[in-house]
Amino acid sequence: MYQFLRGIITEKITEPQGSEKVILDVNGIGYEVQTSLSALELLGKVGSTTTVYTTLIHKEDQMTLIGFPTLLERELFNLLFSVSGVGPKTALNILNSFTVSEITYSILNEDIAALSKAQGIGTKTASRLILELKEKIKNWKHLPIAYSGNKRNGETANGRTGEFHNEARSVLQALGYSGHEISQAFETAKTNGNHDDSETLIHYSLKWLSTVKSK
Repeated sequence: MYQFLRGIITEKITEPQGSEKVILDVNGIGYEVQTSLSALELLGKVGSTTTVYTTLIHKEDQMTLIGFPTLLERELFNLLFSVSGVGPKTALNILNSFTVSEITYSILNEDIAALSKAQGIGTKTASRLILELKEKIKNWKHLPIAYSGNKRNGETANGRTGEFHNEARSVLQALGYSGHEISQAFETAKTNGNHDDSETLIHYSLKWLSTVKSK
């Protein structure tokens, strides 16, 4: 129903039970938007104009707007919220505990211990997140962008060839491709001039690998 709201921040609310909210004045109408603590900080100061990407949650006789500073966070929230037993507060806790890239990395690599560090997430919920989301994350259209921010194991995204090749290789390995398949994809990408950055390299490699496997 609401894709985003753009307006002036009139108030930021942090409640003892960990429920963060922002009040947004959009053309004279005040919208109460629930968000995470990290998002609350990123949206801007009181009095500033900001854009909030939103999801509308229906619960019995109540409707709640959940807001995010980026479209990517909103899309990941919707994936997390789709998991059985994960409510909006739990999904927000996960986003408040990790970056988008850390969440996608942990799910793809079945890192239960990492996911369990989020508030309110035990090993059972972490396992369920992996079970229900791993395949969805593999096919997620935002995966290359979400994953490109990952800095684990010395990976960086500063544009140098060796480093973004390592980053792209990690993504493809997490998707189940062998080292030989990835090397072939990279060589083909280099030949065709599609290796200028990690996102381009991942997109091209996935396209090439899917074509090869379908033959």
